[in-house]
Amino acid sequence: MSSDLKSLFQPEAVAIVGASQDELKSGGMFVSSLLKDGYKGTIYPVNRKESEIMSLKSYPSVLDVPGEIDLAIIAVPAQGVPPVMTECARKGVKFAVVHSVGFSELGTEGRELERQMVEAARSGGVRIVGPNCMGIFSPKGCINTIVPHARVPMEPGGVAFIGQSGWASENTTRLGSERGLRFSGIISIGNQSDLTVEDFLEYFGNDPETKVFAAYIEGIKQPRRFLNLAEEISPKKPIIVWKGGSSELGAKAAASHTGSLAGNYALFEAISRQKGIISAQSLEELLDLAVAFNCPYLPTGREVGLLIEAGGGAVATCDACARAGLNISPLPQRIQQQLREFLEGKIPPSPARGNPVDLVWVSFADALSVYSTCLEIMAPVVDSCLTICYAFLEDESFLSRLENIRNQNKKPIIVVPGNSIDQRQGMSLAVRRGIPAYAMPENAVRALAAMTQRAEYLKSLPTSPKS
Repeated sequence: MSSDLKSLFQPEAVAIVGASQDELKSGGMFVSSLLKDGYKGTIYPVNRKESEIMSLKSYPSVLDVPGEIDLAIIAVPAQGVPPVMTECARKGVKFAVVHSVGFSELGTEGRELERQMVEAARSGGVRIVGPNCMGIFSPKGCINTIVPHARVPMEPGGVAFIGQSGWASENTTRLGSERGLRFSGIISIGNQSDLTVEDFLEYFGNDPETKVFAAYIEGIKQPRRFLNLAEEISPKKPIIVWKGGSSELGAKAAASHTGSLAGNYALFEAISRQKGIISAQSLEELLDLAVAFNCPYLPTGREVGLLIEAGGGAVATCDACARAGLNISPLPQRIQQQLREFLEGKIPPSPARGNPVDLVWVSFADALSVYSTCLEIMAPVVDSCLTICYAFLEDESFLSRLENIRNQNKKPIIVVPGNSIDQRQGMSLAVRRGIPAYAMPENAVRALAAMTQRAEYLKSLPTSPKS
């Protein structure tokens, strides 16, 4: 069914049911967002009391809309959703995002309301996202119902995210974009009354433009299908999952939040590892991993080349690598000699040229050349490189040099700015070029360890995929 979802992410016509003149209301925010984000299709506001909304003709019902509707965004009270869905079915609407709350997450009465809604949708072939969800963020379609009040770059990319939480979906959209990630799609799935995480895993798993799939999940409706899909897709692209409900209290919260049964967390984790799923324990870690796997290359082994200009940072990185099972072994003598010859007269004397390579202090005038040349010398004899540097990441020529070194050696280069608060923009630029950047060395090392484990997983497969 994956090809059928194209009209959800790139609809030619969108109806907002419950549209409003008030941009502080959901129906108003959705109309405003489509207009501000440059949506190129037709917008049909639907409101029984208004003839015009934000200079667009408004219609009393979707049945009164003159053209076809690919996507209906429904923002009316829960009791009004089944009748609206009946009209959508009669109209031949292809997809509906149900923003409304008050369904299976509230118990017996809500479950019955949800059943009526799904039954109405199925009578006309309408596919549902939600209810109790924030909807979708589709850069290619210029649609943003997840954070409609915010302007997020409408630049398509290679990361897909599915969230069974509006909060997780909102923060992935905002924080992920800020960090330099670009998305093929973000979906807040809510109660999964119809379309489920499995449907989107299948869709993005088969989408050639999606390179990384990430998800926050509270409950899985079709566990066997999910694991079978993961087993099929994970050799081709990384699947990152943060599974909520690891504690008894968390599982209860999941049930009241989206009506989900969290299931046996330990069992899910164990089976996931077997299927190649990469586990995250928080949204921060999920984003760190997405940044890591946005890099086109994996480490070729566990040997890390560490280039630093911060003694404390070197200690922290070495400790983190030891915990993660990564090695910082002495570089070959010929490489150490090359580094000594190149660095002579450029930096203060330092005994540390073996790995970590300690630059002590580099002038801003020489920083770009020193860092890139040292990495050029080190990269061929290690499996990955990590640098804690004070070079200006906003400098496109420096990033281009790092990119070239990475591509020539087919190994990741990971950057931790010496002073990250001044390098936020540069870190974002680096990530967009497939150079993972982190504020702290511990985060960088955890991500590098996950990349290394994935490389080992791929090598363990009977026939290792090329990518």
